[in-house]
Amino acid sequence: MKLFQFKRLRTKILAGFSIIILLVIGFGLYNFLSQEKVNKDTESIVSEQLPLLIADERAAFTIAEMIALTRGYVIYGDPEYLEQFDQYAEELEEMEKTILALSDNEQVKQLVEKGDEWETTVRDQVFDVYKNGNEDQAISNLSLQVKPLARELMNGFNEMAEHRESEIKSVGDGLVTSGKTTQLTSVAISILVAVLGILIAIMTARMITNPVSRVMKRMKLVAEGDLSHEPLKVHSRDEVGQLVTAVNQMNENMRELVTEITSVSTTVSGQSEELSQSANEVKEGSNQVAVTMEELSSGSESQANTTTDLAASMAGFTDKIKEAHENGNTIHEKSERVLELSEEGNRMMNSSITQMNKIDSIVKNAVDKVKGLDNQSKEISKLVGVIKDIAEQTNLLALNAAIEAARAGEQGKGFAVVADEVRKLAEQVSSSVTDITGIVTSIQEESGSVAEALQGGYDEVENGTAQIKTTGKTFDGINYSINEMVDSVTVITGNLTSIVEKSGQMSQSIEDIAAVSEESAAGIEETSASIQQTSSSMEEIAGRSTELSKLAENLNELIGRFKV
Repeated sequence: MKLFQFKRLRTKILAGFSIIILLVIGFGLYNFLSQEKVNKDTESIVSEQLPLLIADERAAFTIAEMIALTRGYVIYGDPEYLEQFDQYAEELEEMEKTILALSDNEQVKQLVEKGDEWETTVRDQVFDVYKNGNEDQAISNLSLQVKPLARELMNGFNEMAEHRESEIKSVGDGLVTSGKTTQLTSVAISILVAVLGILIAIMTARMITNPVSRVMKRMKLVAEGDLSHEPLKVHSRDEVGQLVTAVNQMNENMRELVTEITSVSTTVSGQSEELSQSANEVKEGSNQVAVTMEELSSGSESQANTTTDLAASMAGFTDKIKEAHENGNTIHEKSERVLELSEEGNRMMNSSITQMNKIDSIVKNAVDKVKGLDNQSKEISKLVGVIKDIAEQTNLLALNAAIEAARAGEQGKGFAVVADEVRKLAEQVSSSVTDITGIVTSIQEESGSVAEALQGGYDEVENGTAQIKTTGKTFDGINYSINEMVDSVTVITGNLTSIVEKSGQMSQSIEDIAAVSEESAAGIEETSASIQQTSSSMEEIAGRSTELSKLAENLNELIGRFKV
């Protein structure tokens, strides 16, 4: 049920209490108006009706006294009766003024006028006549004129008194009825105010505690790693609604983050296996190249020794031309053998160049994959940073909610406890994010080390490739020189005279061959050393790849705690 749609929780609470206060004010206003009516009716009785009743009764009594005094004066002629009559006449006049002041009824005015006429009649027809010595006439006037008029006046005042008494009784009955009605209405309104107050308090409490309870349950599920539930529905726009929205956003962000981390971790694991396989392939290729280099080194040493022997033979060639002619066929055979070895070495060198190009491609691919792995690890760090920001925001919202609960006083204690639980859960999420950050940082450090190792291995492979290409070119030169040497030996065998003439040139050529052979041997040794270093780097890369695969498995175990 929607009670209020305010943007602030404090406004909702104040609105609920305001309604209760307005009901109390309305109840007080009703009581005030009812009491005011009672007071007016009571004041009317006390200040108008009751004085009129008293005045009417006293007027009737005064007239009766005045009649008695008149009769006594006529009978006894005592002047004291006349003085008392005058005193009562003054009192009657005061009472008539009071009656006229309190009532503007026409009947009252006529009755007062008759009283004045009656007093004048008494004075003129009784007292004056009696004073003139006509006692019998005075008694007759008293009986025939004064007494009937006096009875009429007395009856009039008595009727007015009875009328006043009836009005007072009617007003009194009305006051009693009004008092009972007010009493019943007050009880009904009090019950209504209490019921409405309780309903508003219950609705306000439910409006606050129900969403907060749902948020607390959802945060417990998130803390347990269950992110598979649908977002919480919220209709309010206050702090509680903002808290529910923030929890929904946090749940959705963590779900996306866990999904992304799972995907990245799977990719890391797969690429680690590929990297390990590539490292093993590079290692095997390096071993093959090392064997080839050993064979090339052996051939180069043999070639260098043969060239040295040839140079020694050429030193005595000029003095022993005949012996050289006899041994020419032998030299020719050995030159052909050297040519075969040179061609075999050239083929092996071309194979080595091909293997080095493959190693170069494999290592370059491994470097690119490790760099991509490092970039994905950085993306994980960014996602972990987003989770940390969300946890901090949740913690801040929980702190604001606790502040608002503290402002609400007793009504907000339950909400303060819930806000504190939300803050603790946010801190637990932040701690988990810190653990994930440590693992991702370790992955980044390991992937950086692997990238550096691969880069170093790739540089060495490039150097080895360049050197072995140079060695290949040297082998081409050796092969070409040996071909020329064979041709020269053939020419020497066929024409010793020409050999003698060109012996100096041949000696120089042999020296060049010896130098080239020595350089080839040195280059092969350097290439062999580079290959050994490459093999060592591949072993290190394989070890790093294994560690990276284990880290990826650990990350998968951590992510496996979450249910998306």
